Amino acid sequence: MKLKKMLSVLLVLAVLVSMTACGGETESSSDGGEKASTGGSDTITIGASLPMTGSVALNGEMILEGIQIAVDECNEAGGIDGKEVVIDAQDDQAEPNQAASVANMMSADEKIVAIIGSLKSSCTLAAAPIYEEAGVVALSPDSSSPEVTNAGEYIFRIKNSDVVLAQTMAKGAISDGHTKFAILYENNDYGAGVLEQSQIAIEEAGCEIVCTESILTGEQTDFSSIISKIRESGADAILMGVDYNESGLVMKQMKDAGLDLPRYATDGLFTDAFIEVGGEAADGTTVLTSFITSDQSENVQNFIKKYQEKYDGEMPSIFQAEGYDCGKIVIEAIENAGTDRKAIRDYMATMSYQGVTGDCTFDENGDVNIPLKRCIVEEGEFVLLEE
Repeated sequence: MKLKKMLSVLLVLAVLVSMTACGGETESSSDGGEKASTGGSDTITIGASLPMTGSVALNGEMILEGIQIAVDECNEAGGIDGKEVVIDAQDDQAEPNQAASVANMMSADEKIVAIIGSLKSSCTLAAAPIYEEAGVVALSPDSSSPEVTNAGEYIFRIKNSDVVLAQTMAKGAISDGHTKFAILYENNDYGAGVLEQSQIAIEEAGCEIVCTESILTGEQTDFSSIISKIRESGADAILMGVDYNESGLVMKQMKDAGLDLPRYATDGLFTDAFIEVGGEAADGTTVLTSFITSDQSENVQNFIKKYQEKYDGEMPSIFQAEGYDCGKIVIEAIENAGTDRKAIRDYMATMSYQGVTGDCTFDENGDVNIPLKRCIVEEGEFVLLEE
């Protein structure tokens, strides 16, 4: 599956390059209750700043797939004022410097009326000042660092902050009876947020952190020393703020070393890619999610149906769901506010949207608070836990 997906992203990007060659520039006014106008171009362009290469390229591709479903729905219904919506997708490589370069390029391109991105918190934070200065919305599908809360009035996200995610993860483990924790976290802004917020929840409950270890995403493959430290610490559970690939490798190596401890993670592991990497060692991992395919809500099942029709019957993960909701939100804002960048921002600040990841209303900081579910991996499948 991973090979097929990596090949398909090249095809997706090739299509996007051809689509965005025609570009689009429009003007609008959303005052007075009238439908906002668009200009004379045949297209409306939404930017996407996502990792297409590097260690989390698969995550970027999955998000882009979800965005594409939302764009397809819009265009099949006639577009916006009869104009085709297109995506200009650029590779930020999950690197802050590259994300800033992409932000400079997209902000300067007047055809791009709003941006979806970035994925990594460090990239969102690096790009935020550029988008702020340019006055263009950037809607992150997956940045959870608490620092994003204060990134600026043009920065929005549909991902809960780690004030919610990491604390919910830790509180769930505590409610399961665990008292001594090892915390594994990425060596970046996302990981720092997971560590800090997990510590707050654990200390407030009177429990103990006995081991903390950072992981270099995309660089580290041997976790034997970390596993030894966890074993020696006396931890009775592990909290994880680490990407799916490294998490899967850690669990495989733990299993090989005979270390069997309950593992808890935020929603970044709610993807089949984690199970593919971890194999049988992924079983028993408790994962948070705001999206689950067994949800029988009409909008969720419609999204799953359309995704499977387009992508050979595969099931979408949290990443495709986040991309889809981002696409739908930006498209709704353009439909109602037109293509003026500030008008889009002002509409998003007050909108309410019923998404496949949950009901979305942005607070004054562009943050959301979406209800979370807990799942556990059993025999290679995510199973919803009854709370």
